[in-house]
Parts: sequence; structure tokens; C-alpha cells
Amino acid sequence: MPDEDHSSDSEPKKKRERHNCCVPQCTEVKNESNHLHSVPKDPVLRKKWAIAIKTGKELTLSMNVCSKHFDKSDYFPSNGPNKKPKLKRNVIPSKCLPVRSHDRCEPSPVKRRKQARSDRAAKRSIWCNNFSDAEAGSNNENEAPEQEGQNDMFFENTNTVGGEEWMDVLQMADLEPRDRKKLVEIGVQVGDDLSSLVISITETDKKLKSATGLHSVQLLDSLTKCAEEIAPDNPCKKLHMNTKSRILLTMMKIKLSISFSSLAVLFDLTVQTCCNYIYDMIAILSKILKCMIFWPSKEQVLMNMPKCFRGFGKTRVVLDCYEIPIGKPKCIVCRVKTYSHYKKGHTAKISMNITPSGLICLCSVAFGGRASDKVITQNTGIYDKCDPGDGIMVDKGYHIEEECENNMLVLIRPPFLRKNRQFSRAEAVQCAKIARARVHVERVIQRVRCFNILKSRIPWNLVPFIDDLVIIVSALVNLGNPILAGDKY
Repeated sequence: MPDEDHSSDSEPKKKRERHNCCVPQCTEVKNESNHLHSVPKDPVLRKKWAIAIKTGKELTLSMNVCSKHFDKSDYFPSNGPNKKPKLKRNVIPSKCLPVRSHDRCEPSPVKRRKQARSDRAAKRSIWCNNFSDAEAGSNNENEAPEQEGQNDMFFENTNTVGGEEWMDVLQMADLEPRDRKKLVEIGVQVGDDLSSLVISITETDKKLKSATGLHSVQLLDSLTKCAEEIAPDNPCKKLHMNTKSRILLTMMKIKLSISFSSLAVLFDLTVQTCCNYIYDMIAILSKILKCMIFWPSKEQVLMNMPKCFRGFGKTRVVLDCYEIPIGKPKCIVCRVKTYSHYKKGHTAKISMNITPSGLICLCSVAFGGRASDKVITQNTGIYDKCDPGDGIMVDKGYHIEEECENNMLVLIRPPFLRKNRQFSRAEAVQCAKIARARVHVERVIQRVRCFNILKSRIPWNLVPFIDDLVIIVSALVNLGNPILAGDKY
């Protein structure tokens, strides 16, 4: 290789010089009148420069700031016209700094709505005052000069309304008093601070039940009153919705399983505010409706025994478990506990205990889909609630023979089909009778699943509230129409 090639490779590469300013929104470049100043090496001062020029990132030593961002007092006196001016120590850029969108002095949407509302109220007050004066003047025919003064003031006030709206106000003077009153009250909003969506939902019981699952407007009013007594609004905390609207928001989430972002759009809220309202109201509604799930006495159960339980008169409770699909957990331990081989996915398992008449009398806490029916039943404490000699009706998945024997309870369960052996006639009849009686627990679970939040996949951020959700839904099922008609008893 020639010597010239070796010498060219050994020469250090020159650093690429930047001839532009690093300040955002600044398009100035280096020229005779505009000089570039390198970023200071001191890290503390360099950080102050980054904050001042609002770069949003750390400055490097290769970046420059032009002289248009410094004041004349930031420089030392120059010795000559062609020499580059020198900055003083600890100087920070202070001129022609970038302006971000959230730094502009523009009113927020909330302030704009409040200002528009106050403007409308001012216009209505002007109209009402002027029309009342005009009507009073028309009734007093002898006071003509005073009426002329009132008309002059009417013209002056209407000119302050703004824009060309005063023309419409003047034309209203020729209308009848009844028509003028209608026009004045057009802009008046509803006094109970409810949005149009809330008003349309609460018009009839049918609309309310379809949207929220609540059976009547009277039930909604009762829940609102109880919620205000249990958890009154904090005066120091500003709320954008009243208690009734927050209950409707929460029940629409439970009934329809709408996403938080969609509910935020419908109720004109931010997504985070919508989530906070729903989380708080779920806990409050659970406390209110928990009393609707109670354990009845043995006499009450016997008095309301349906005809299909005639062969099983000792039945105190009917048991069954149902699974709710949930989102995939991030924790590996939670994935193992919640994975259900029966549903082929992650689920939460809950035990549903009903009386023979179809009343939900006990709900267990949520277990992972891996838990067995035997473990869930043991944790509900149902063996201690039943009296000796009571009957518990279950399906073939409950292997609780030993527990029932220890607590002197009667286990009512369909017979198992053994290998190479068919059911006898008595066993087939008994299996049909148990299925005919036990089908009502499936009907109750079907009503529970009418609330879409317990039918669709629950997101992982709502899993901590699943016990409260089950209580709310079960209580509303108890408050609804009975499972069995009157002629079935």
C-alpha cells in the first residue's frame, strides 16, 4: 500500500459542526449577525438551559443556542465589530423562548362551558326584565311618557346582548304575552342538573331496566337516598355528577358492560374520572344491597316449598357453581390459580346457593377457576348454617359425602352411572325428579348472567371488585320477579 493511504487513514476525523439553533420553534442559522453559543459544560447550568428553552430532553455538548435568545446585558462588552460576543457566566436564555400549547392562556373546556352558561343566564335575565316592564307599561295606559323611557332602556339593553341577537329580541315585542313567555323559557335548562341521556333513561321503568338492570324508577330513587346517607358528597371534593347520575353510570357498566371510554363519552367525562366514579359506587351499592341476600329460617323455606320438591321435602338449599371469564393475569401464580381446564381459560368461580323457591340466600367469594366445588362449598360455611337433618341438593360434581355425614345432613344427588350397568327404573325416575327440581338454580344463574359484566370477560382492573359485583347482581335478581309462578306452589 502507498504511504499516502496510511497517512490519510491515521488522520482524525473532523467533528461535524452544527450551524443551526437547537431551541424548538427557532429556525435561525449561523450568520454574520446571529452567533451560536455552545451549551455549557457545567451539568447544573446545562439543565437550567434545557428547562429554559423547553427541549424536553437532555442537551449535549454539540448543541448550540443562537444569540437571539439572549439579552444584550448577558454579553461582555465587545472589543471589535468582527469579534464574536462572549456570554457572561451563569447566563440562561430568556428571549424568544418556545410557547407550548398548554402554556397559552386559553380557557379550559369546563371554563368555556361555565362562561357560556353565565352568558345565557345574563341574556335571559335581560329579556325577562324587559318583557315584564313592557307588560306592566301596557297595562297602565295613562303612563305613556314612562313607557317611552322603558322602551328606550329596552333598546339600550338589547344592544348589549351581543352580535345580531338583539334583532330577534326586538321582534318579540310584537308577539302575544303567552308566546313571549315561551320564547323566554326556551333556553332554561333542567333544574335537577341531569343530562339529556339520564333524563331519557329514567323516563319509564322499561327503559331503565333495559339500560341499567334496575326494575323501577322508585328503586333508583331509594338507592340514591341510601347512597347519599351512607356516603355523602365531600364539599371539598368537586364532583361533576350527582349521586343519581353516578348510580346510572355504574349500573350501565354492570348491565351492558360498556367500555370505560364509551361511558366517558356518553356522560361527558374523562376516562379516569369515569373509572373513579364506578369504583367508588360499586362499593357503596354493595353495602346497600347486601341485606337483600339473607339466610331464611327453616319454617320460611318449608312454607314456600314448590310442588316439584314434594319428594325432597327436607331440601334446605340447592347448590351450584358458575364461572366468570376474566382477563389474563400478569402474575404467574395468579395464572395457575385462575386457569380452568373445563372452560379452557382464566375464570373466577363462585358458588350460588338458592332456596327451593328460587331465592339467592348465599353467595361465596370469588375463587380461581382451578378450585374445586368441594373446597368452595367448605369455605362458604354452609354446613354450620344448616340444621341436622336438612337436605342439600347438588349435582354429580360435588363430592361432599363425608362432610354431610359429619354434619348429619342429607345429600340429595343424582345417582352415578356405573360401568357395564344401566340405570334401573327407580334410579332413572329419581334422576329425572332431581333434575326437574334442581333446574331452578340454573334459571337463577341465567338471570345473573343477563348482566353482561358477569357474562363477558372481566378486565383485570375490575377483578378486585368481583365480589361486590356478584352481591349487586344477586340482590337485584332477588328484587325481580320470582322464578316460579304462583300456581307452582
